[in-house]
Amino acid sequence: MHSESTDLATLERFFEKLALLPKPPPPIPNLFTVAGPGQNENRLSNLMAFFMGGYPGAPHWLAKALLHALVRSDEFDHEHLQQIDWEAVNTEREAGSWNAESESTKRLDLVVSGNDFVLGIEHKVWASAENNPFYAYDDLLNSYGVKAYRCVLCPDDSKASVQAPAKSAGWPTLSYSALLASAYELYGQDVAPSSQTKWQIFYQELLLHLSSIAHPTEEKTMTKDELLFSLKHFNDLHEASQRLEQFELELMVEGKSSIAAALQIDISELSTNKKPENWKQTRAWRFIPSAWSNSHGGASQVCLVYYPSSESEGDESIGFEIRAYLESQESNDPWLKEIEQSFLKGTPATKQPGCSWYRDGGDNDAWYEVKGRWLALSVWPREYTKVGAMKALGDLAKWVNECAFQPETNKTR
Repeated sequence: MHSESTDLATLERFFEKLALLPKPPPPIPNLFTVAGPGQNENRLSNLMAFFMGGYPGAPHWLAKALLHALVRSDEFDHEHLQQIDWEAVNTEREAGSWNAESESTKRLDLVVSGNDFVLGIEHKVWASAENNPFYAYDDLLNSYGVKAYRCVLCPDDSKASVQAPAKSAGWPTLSYSALLASAYELYGQDVAPSSQTKWQIFYQELLLHLSSIAHPTEEKTMTKDELLFSLKHFNDLHEASQRLEQFELELMVEGKSSIAAALQIDISELSTNKKPENWKQTRAWRFIPSAWSNSHGGASQVCLVYYPSSESEGDESIGFEIRAYLESQESNDPWLKEIEQSFLKGTPATKQPGCSWYRDGGDNDAWYEVKGRWLALSVWPREYTKVGAMKALGDLAKWVNECAFQPETNKTR
């Protein structure tokens, strides 16, 4: 039977091997992902409309790509496509017509029209299509008096709430990937020879952006090397995950003990979340003293926040932040304002020998959430280790208790 030290040594060697794995290359950024429409349906439709000839002098590249994609799926006539005069093609955003039944104007995301055809496009990124009035869209398209085509453009993994209503209404769905396949196939023929260099660049960025959200539910989490490594060392990974779970529980138990000792209460008077919460790149345990839950909003708490860090002052690879959240039933409660002022005035902005915690000295020291009903306070342990974090956690809890929940006691000191 292996001893505990042998098991730990094995894990240590495993982590050394893990550290040798090459880092996967970062995803290629594009302008529209970083600073553009993201997955906002209306803004993305605006961009699509531009590259469908929606403005004077704008190229029709995306409209042509979409029609070619519909031809491939037998939803548009190939001979009709060859006869289109692209100089006469126009694209409208939010084209609408009055609907007498609902006594309102029903609008369709994109309408591409030429001399002898019209194409209606309902664009869906995340939203459902269950409440879309496809009957009204059909009336709109028929009003053009030419051959009408239609489709619902959506990411590849679109929900049943998009697929089913579209199918029921007789509107075919077209995936981003099908559109992209046509766009890239036509790129050398239509885009590359163009003298409009500026639009070539932005069009490329748009195609990259559509590609990045084509599969919203598909997450590429591993490279091939990482997958093979994980298969080979699954047992070690499983053991490591169990030890991580034990470690996080240990942080919770130790956090409770530190707070209970600082407040001179029994551990049973503290409640916590069942599991550590994920806050983006960090994890957090929440601690709520029962005495606090009987006052004001009822959810005031202190939090132990932790995350991977190489800045520890000990032989550790973990960093800590300590937070307090104070809740009120009122927005901009004077009670919260007083606590904020006391915190900013009494907390050092640099490390001080007599205080186990300090603040940054900037805008991230205190802020309000939930429409001004929650005050958040953030501090750092003076000693940047687990021991220092536990000391700061208990001391901040004591400060909050005296300042916010025992104001009379605090005033007499």
